[in-house]
Amino acid sequence: MTILLMIALTLYLVGAFYSIYVFATKSKRPERDLTIIVGLGFVAHTAAIVAAWRDAGYFPVVNPKEVSSFIGWAIAGYYLAMSRRYHARALPAFLLPLIYLFILVSLLMPKPAEAMSLRLQTDISANPLTQIIFPVHVTLVIFSYAAFAVTFVCGVMYLIQEHELKTKRFGAAFERLPALNTCDEIGNRGVTIGFVLLTLGVVTGIFWNNLRDGRFWHNDPKEVMALVTWIVYLFLIHYRLTAGWRGRRVAWMSVAGFVIVMLTWLGARALGGYHVFG
Repeated sequence: MTILLMIALTLYLVGAFYSIYVFATKSKRPERDLTIIVGLGFVAHTAAIVAAWRDAGYFPVVNPKEVSSFIGWAIAGYYLAMSRRYHARALPAFLLPLIYLFILVSLLMPKPAEAMSLRLQTDISANPLTQIIFPVHVTLVIFSYAAFAVTFVCGVMYLIQEHELKTKRFGAAFERLPALNTCDEIGNRGVTIGFVLLTLGVVTGIFWNNLRDGRFWHNDPKEVMALVTWIVYLFLIHYRLTAGWRGRRVAWMSVAGFVIVMLTWLGARALGGYHVFG
């Protein structure tokens, strides 16, 4: 499994350097080459996750080491799906280093204690339906994170380009970044997809809670932060539809939203509580 993850990491790194080279030199190299590199990395990464699932006997998203890898995998998958519709050549130069970082962190983290996996296996054996609900819940939530990561990157690109337009100091990145409307469109689609996935993830999570101990809500730090994240993106979508929010305000909200996503994943878990997985 580690070998497969190392292969994926290497391919993502090659893809990151390739995309940065294309971005920095305004090269006209075909996007197909980058898609093949990232696609091969995604295949190796998928095989690593399947192997980990087989060896562990549970869906491998119980601890930060596993979840960090899974988030990187989800972002790569979302990018490959999205790249078929949008051809923003600058996007992978920002996104692939982020994927690489998640996988690298996963490999560098020490192997966690067995207590959490044993607890999860006990829960699953007590109610076999959780074998289905748990993977669905986690996959939905993490793919929502992937969509929000793309929205975050688009927000950063938008803010960079808008700043240069306002100051009339056009750096090397200006001509290479997507048009403001393109950044806004990709970001808006990411928010919409991410919000739908997060909503489904929260619903399945509540159902999973009930299967585990008969309670739908535990007022747990991670549950509370997930609800805060959901409200932030609901607020963003609401004002895009009703008040016509676009541009800079949405870009800043997208950046802030992704910061909250990361706090939900790591910060809330550090506080302990009932919802300790992930």
